[in-house]
Amino acid sequence: MGVDDGHQSSDADADADADADQTGSPDAAEPVSSDVNTAQSSRVRGPLRRVLHVTWALALASVIVAPNLPASGFGPLPSRLSGWMRPLPFAQSWRMYAPNPGRSHTYMNLAAHYPDGRIVELQETLQEREGWSVTWAGNKSRVDIWRHYANFRPKKSSAHRTWYLRAVCIREARKGEIPTKIVMTQVRRRFTPPGRVAKGKRELGARRGHSKAMAWMPCKTRATLALIEADRARRGKDSSPEAQ
Repeated sequence: MGVDDGHQSSDADADADADADQTGSPDAAEPVSSDVNTAQSSRVRGPLRRVLHVTWALALASVIVAPNLPASGFGPLPSRLSGWMRPLPFAQSWRMYAPNPGRSHTYMNLAAHYPDGRIVELQETLQEREGWSVTWAGNKSRVDIWRHYANFRPKKSSAHRTWYLRAVCIREARKGEIPTKIVMTQVRRRFTPPGRVAKGKRELGARRGHSKAMAWMPCKTRATLALIEADRARRGKDSSPEAQ
């Protein structure tokens, strides 16, 4: 009897499990319904998200471009939008890419003064007069770069300027007579805005120069004469600079 009761009990448990699998429980059905709802909501949110992204991009582009539209076709709307946007961080300018761009061509003028009173304009002055149309940035030598830095902030002291003017003393001494001094002035011409150039204006404005010397270098100091003598010795010249 005990063995039969055990078999009967096992059969009863198996039948109960089968009935449970066929009927199902409420807890087992919930995940299936949840997955269906999630899939449906994702199908709705996906296109909606893309529409919102496109709408935001178009709205932002419109806000940036609209103030620059021509007034001839859009009336006062662009200027009004520009006024509304001024307090907001949407306004863009080329200055955000170049905060402190060059606004002019600046050249140094150099003149050599001699003991007999002669004043001779040097090649830097000739470059200022003839080199406005030269593309300096695309065709420059080491001397051009040095000259460029020597021309920075003429009202402040600069080692680049000091040694450049001293080198000019040596360069001019190679021609024979040693100058008494080298005097530097500066000439500047502002860039013309592109809109005015398109209307026929010249690319550069009028010459504006300083009448007073911005810097000068005596060529007959002990240090400079020693450099001239060393340069002549290196070049095979026997004449002493003190004899000039």
